[in-house]
Amino acid sequence: MSIGLFYMKIRQGMHAWHQAGISIVCALAIAACSDATPTEAPVIACDNTKLGVERTITVTADTGSIETLLNDREVVLTFDDGPDPRRTLPVLDQLDLQCTKATFFLLGEQADRHPDIIREIGRRGHSLGGHSWSHANLPTLTTEAAHGEVSTGMDAVNAALSGTGATAIMFRFPFVATNAELSADVREMGLLEVGVTADGADWTKNRPEASVEMILQKLGLAGRKGVILLHDPFDKSDERVSLLLSRLKQDGYKVVALGSAETGQ
Repeated sequence: MSIGLFYMKIRQGMHAWHQAGISIVCALAIAACSDATPTEAPVIACDNTKLGVERTITVTADTGSIETLLNDREVVLTFDDGPDPRRTLPVLDQLDLQCTKATFFLLGEQADRHPDIIREIGRRGHSLGGHSWSHANLPTLTTEAAHGEVSTGMDAVNAALSGTGATAIMFRFPFVATNAELSADVREMGLLEVGVTADGADWTKNRPEASVEMILQKLGLAGRKGVILLHDPFDKSDERVSLLLSRLKQDGYKVVALGSAETGQ
């Protein structure tokens, strides 16, 4: 078995374990896992003491690789696998505290359960994309099944955005696993595939400090720029985000937001 396949198998197992854990918690405490009522975003004085947003890249389905559009020490913040009724809102609060913006790649089945949280993500000025319906490893499916995972997942996200004037056009493959045929299919669906430069392996039991150090090391290897991946539904997500934003500012990084001309996001 190749190292890449071994890594993917571990991630698949961790994701299944995580989803099972959420189901158990919800069964024991239904009220705690119901849609969190969106609260008012913190009122923050956005000045030069905050990380903020350096600029916004307006994207379309034809934009291509985001990494190639970034300058030295520019990063894009992204989050996968949400929304989560307990953990997404604290992550949003941490982003608000630093007056910065991110892109959230959402699972269709979670979007279907928690549309209010998706609308809150958009209301706070973040952009949204799809991450399939169920987080399946798409290259292992038939072409038809993989297409269905993408399209139903995107439909669920956009259904949650109905009436807001926004439409999600970005997509990230689960496990960042794709092939030429799948990537071509996504483009034909009018979607922009967004990859990953640096992740903090927060789907393991990495401490927040270890995740942040891993991200910074990977950014350094990639030329001090790129697309950062974290996950909003995981344990200590808000703590991890707070630490990351602090370190990015300390090390002179600037955040670039992604926006869509078609949606006004």
